Amino acid sequence: MSHRAEAPRLLINARMVKEKDRARARELRRLLLCGAAILVPLLVYVWQRVDFLRVSYQVEALKKERQDLQEKNKHLSVERSFLMSPDRIERMARKELGMVDPSPSDVRRVAVIDGRINQVQARGGSPGGEGRGTPGAAPPDGGAGGEAGGVIEAGIGIIRPVGTAAPRRPDDRVRP
Repeated sequence: MSHRAEAPRLLINARMVKEKDRARARELRRLLLCGAAILVPLLVYVWQRVDFLRVSYQVEALKKERQDLQEKNKHLSVERSFLMSPDRIERMARKELGMVDPSPSDVRRVAVIDGRINQVQARGGSPGGEGRGTPGAAPPDGGAGGEAGGVIEAGIGIIRPVGTAAPRRPDDRVRP
């Protein structure tokens, strides 16, 4: 029976309601506002510093990448100048492609006048002066001149001698 007597006593104490202390609640609110007033600017400052460090790392990485690209550009410029060397190109043309210097009778000088390529004079022509040196004159051998079908090779491509007809495609246009 003693056990039953203790249980109602606990229920009586459970009904007790503690009264709110308004002064203490006001003090707690004031403490929270002061803490927030200190903590918010501190958090903003830390966020700015972290963001500054992140951007600084990005800038340093970009500076390093720029420096690497400049070094690569210098290296490629040196390599390009080596590859574009006329001596090297000539050596490769002679050894790998089997090219040779043309005979003097096969060389023609040409000029571009008003978008048309005209023969100016033959280099190393025949000693008799057979009309090869006159501008626009066809070679005396009927345009063959040692070339297949009367074609003259020039520095800009293959052209036909003046006075010979060349087949034209519809998409060929003379550009000034």
